[in-house]
Amino acid sequence: MPQLEIATYPSQIFWLIVSFVALYIILSKIIIPKISFVIKKREAEIRNNIHIAEQTYKDTEIINDEFEELKKKTQEEAKNIVNKLKEITNKKISENTELLKKNLEKRLKKSEKDILKKKNKALKNINEISLNMSQEIIKKVSNNKSIKKKQLVTLIKKNVKEIY
Repeated sequence: MPQLEIATYPSQIFWLIVSFVALYIILSKIIIPKISFVIKKREAEIRNNIHIAEQTYKDTEIINDEFEELKKKTQEEAKNIVNKLKEITNKKISENTELLKKNLEKRLKKSEKDILKKKNKALKNINEISLNMSQEIIKKVSNNKSIKKKQLVTLIKKNVKEIY
């Protein structure tokens, strides 16, 4: 095997050193700077993204706080509106109830007056009919045609008062 011969060692060592130096120069001057540039760029991008994410998170927290505050205010306003509407509705209901009670009382009084008038009219009719019938009955039973009308009226009124 030729690589194991001692006579070729100096040339192999020379080319090994030349190859390693060339490889070292290529790596240190071309490849490593490109790799470090990409790594630095990525680190800067990552830092920038982290900064943007933190800022976005802070903005989101601020927006959430504002939203919660607005939500609370809106709920309070809604409660106030509902309470005011309840109060207005209750007032209207009580006003309408009072008006209805007054109207019913007026109708009741009017109906009572009408009933009283009709009752009095009926009693008058009863009195007149009773008077006429009594006169006719007395005339037929007693054959007495001179019955005093005033006595009969007082008797009938007395009897009607006892009934009612």
